[in-house]
Amino acid sequence: MRIIIENCVFMNGGDSAIGIALREIVTESFPNAELRFADSGMPSIARYYPDIDFIPLPSFLMDRAPSIRLAAALFGKYRRYLMVRKLYMSASVTLTRILASVGLPLPTPVMRAIQPYLDADFVLTTGGTYLLSKYDYGRRIVEFHKDYQLGKPVAAFTQSFEAFADDFRSRHLAPQLDKMELILVRHDTSKAHVHALIGRSDHIKTVSDSVFALWTSGPTSLAARRQRSGRREDDRLRIAVAVRKLKFYGARDTETGAAHFRQSILAAITTLVRDKGAEITFISTCQGIPEYWTDDSAVAAEFVAELPPDVAAHVRVNRDFHTPHELIQVLQTFDGLIACRLHMAILSICANTPVLPISYEPKFEETFEELGLPELVTPIGEIEPASFTNRVLDWLVSLDEVAAKQEEAAPRLQASAKSAGAALKRALAERGVGLG
Repeated sequence: MRIIIENCVFMNGGDSAIGIALREIVTESFPNAELRFADSGMPSIARYYPDIDFIPLPSFLMDRAPSIRLAAALFGKYRRYLMVRKLYMSASVTLTRILASVGLPLPTPVMRAIQPYLDADFVLTTGGTYLLSKYDYGRRIVEFHKDYQLGKPVAAFTQSFEAFADDFRSRHLAPQLDKMELILVRHDTSKAHVHALIGRSDHIKTVSDSVFALWTSGPTSLAARRQRSGRREDDRLRIAVAVRKLKFYGARDTETGAAHFRQSILAAITTLVRDKGAEITFISTCQGIPEYWTDDSAVAAEFVAELPPDVAAHVRVNRDFHTPHELIQVLQTFDGLIACRLHMAILSICANTPVLPISYEPKFEETFEELGLPELVTPIGEIEPASFTNRVLDWLVSLDEVAAKQEEAAPRLQASAKSAGAALKRALAERGVGLG
């Protein structure tokens, strides 16, 4: 069985964690499957994950075509631009089929990227949070359009959806979601949002985030966790911090929201170093790949530059690239993590390391509600230096309790995440897709 997983962005470490967990979940249900990941980062991303079979994402190559770039200049991101892209993709699909059937060479990069789809049994759109109204998801619409033109069954791996804006994009997306064999969502609120858009939800299943599949049981006490990583029981407190650049800060404008976020992180770090003797390391899922458009370690370096010298002396920035499994191992060496990226937080849970989350989207609240720890979440639009510092101090005295609660919930969330494979198998069997 040949499966293509598309809309991947492995240069984003959170997305790569989703992709690797997805691979584990899917191959457990389809042990003989051949998985290929259509990633917008091809060919650069292949050198970071040599064990994964990457192919180019057709729509990403399409958007580089001169005619599409001209359409972008003329129409911007409006309705006509999306229509031009869909027409271009339709023509590319038709020509790919004709030329491939008679053994003629395919003249464009887009056609060559479409060719692997001809032999695919079905297509998965990767898990994540990218079909939101605040993002331009036109490229995803074009990919689904191509898949249906090719006659391929399509399923959506574990997603988060917010309420859709009533605009031309959602009107193009709605019939595509309606035709999917299965849509996996992280929370029932996402299911309700899709139902509101398409009027049905019988093909939607709620499961936990796929990255929970990477969890393995481990110690919860501070002493035992330090012993596991070869540290002394009386070692200095080690706290990891994951920050990122954002555009949206709740009801606050970008400048005000960014300032409150930065001041709150710096105030908490200053207190941790001066009052608790802590060593701080900035580390995140999105770093160490210069080809990617953002680098959280560069954001971290800007934060460190604003710290007083006596505090900065105990703060470092880890700028290295880490695969998700490597990152789990690194996170096991810390006593706790303050995280402003969801999958950084989930990887820390997989490492049995307690997390204090800062939420920039509802998926944080939903995930920590599942964990039974909703009180830990600080919404990005409400963060303040004094109150956040107090929350950090309260969290410190309850690290063992937080780790124990995470560990108690993790087996259930892992089982839920892994159930996605069986759900996909059932949905495809109903379609009559071969399982060989």
